[in-house]
Amino acid sequence: MLLPQAVRLLLLRSLALTLTFFSVGSIFMAREELNHREHFAHGMKESTPTPPSSKPPMTQESIDLAMKMFHIEVPAGASYPRLDANLEDRGLTTMNGWGKDLDVTVGPAAFTSWALLGSTLAHELEVHCHQSFFLIRVKDLVGMKGTDDAEREAYLHELTNSERFHLKTTDQLNIRATMDYYYPVARLSSEDPKATANQ
Repeated sequence: MLLPQAVRLLLLRSLALTLTFFSVGSIFMAREELNHREHFAHGMKESTPTPPSSKPPMTQESIDLAMKMFHIEVPAGASYPRLDANLEDRGLTTMNGWGKDLDVTVGPAAFTSWALLGSTLAHELEVHCHQSFFLIRVKDLVGMKGTDDAEREAYLHELTNSERFHLKTTDQLNIRATMDYYYPVARLSSEDPKATANQ
């Protein structure tokens, strides 16, 4: 059955609009990725002192000190990180309405060591605050797991910078386990046991 010409024209226009939207989005994502890489390359050139082996007090002052110790900067469009004693996660970056600064908070779980506190701050400020929340949400809406990709990138940044923060092996293993459990890489159909069993 053939569709009326008006419906076909409407479908073609919708398809062209969708393709244009994703093309523009891809360009924007590529530019953001380039900015990301340049920012990370700059951060990795700086050396950091070995952090104290003592556990940091759960205070705003500890956050301030970790920011200086690990040379972490607050990017434009983000709030200075603040302590949230009720936060269950190590850290959280949220967008509370369009046009507002990203809100960065740090929870008690980040204060197990100076290394983990610095790594948490970098996770939020050096990665999430440079990501496009709009594109993440669009990808989530169309089933492309934008949030998963964004979190994997932030956890990988922590692991890549483990020497910078002097993360212990157990911290690195915990970060990797969290990343792989909650934000696994999508398996290719050829790797899917069900797919190979049915071939």
